[in-house]
Amino acid sequence: MTESTPRIRSLLRQADRVAESGKRSAAENLYRQIIEEAPDNASAWIGLASVVRDPAEQENAYERALEIEPDNLEAQKGLDQIQEEQIPDPVKDGLEEAEQAPSLSDNSGEKVGTTSRPIPEIYDTDLSFGSDGDSLVIGGTSPVHDHTHLEVTEGTEVLFCANHPSRQTHLRCNKCGKPICSSCAQPTPVGYRCPQCIREHQDIYYTARPLDYLLVILVTVPLSLLGGWLAMRIGFFTIFLGAGAGTLIGRIAFWAARRRRGRGMPQLVAAIVVIGGILPALPLLIFGGINFGLLWSGVYIFTATGAAYYQMR
Repeated sequence: MTESTPRIRSLLRQADRVAESGKRSAAENLYRQIIEEAPDNASAWIGLASVVRDPAEQENAYERALEIEPDNLEAQKGLDQIQEEQIPDPVKDGLEEAEQAPSLSDNSGEKVGTTSRPIPEIYDTDLSFGSDGDSLVIGGTSPVHDHTHLEVTEGTEVLFCANHPSRQTHLRCNKCGKPICSSCAQPTPVGYRCPQCIREHQDIYYTARPLDYLLVILVTVPLSLLGGWLAMRIGFFTIFLGAGAGTLIGRIAFWAARRRRGRGMPQLVAAIVVIGGILPALPLLIFGGINFGLLWSGVYIFTATGAAYYQMR
């Protein structure tokens, strides 16, 4: 979690007071403003979850808070409560009856009707029963390590990965329920999810608009060209200029985007910094050959690009 600024702390206190007074819409606007300025503030996400009415949005907010602070008990409790409320009553009743139902047994006292045995590795492919109808044959090359017991019953549903139809699997995305193989499964603090749900979840935090990208280009192009031009003329001091110039370009670009984040925006700024470092050196490369001026341009491009990219993440 990033350190909160005095402004963010003040906004949080104000939002909490508004929420406690029952003005949910006003509190929601304040929490969203905080998140826009400080997307890594877990308290703001928890506050947002407490005032929005859409269960899906509440769940997303709690999950985001857990991504930032995995040990946050308040967020975990809120998420558990939402997920419990989403289970229909008939399903809950069925689960309770299943837990209370006595186990079937034969004369020897052993359980029958299911085959329960520890499986050290479960593979996504070639899952089948042996010729005796009881043993489980497992093959394949993509193990999913699961040291729990696998319950295999007659009529077990055979699942195939939604993204790789040729792969059998026993995993499902815990968000949309889509079957996924071990290659697609992405771990989160609340379970495995498919790539599509991960991307959909991330889209919530990318709020940049096309105008923001245009503003970023307009401010970073001249700054990058200026930095590349200076790098060829100050020699050894380019080592210090590169990191400082990259940091400055990244921060100005972030402010130009009105503190919004967007997909590909860090890569865009990094590419502009690289181009800004190359263009001033082209005449020297074409007409003057390789010399120390080009060396310092390379140093500038390397250090400035990394610093600018880091600022935009």
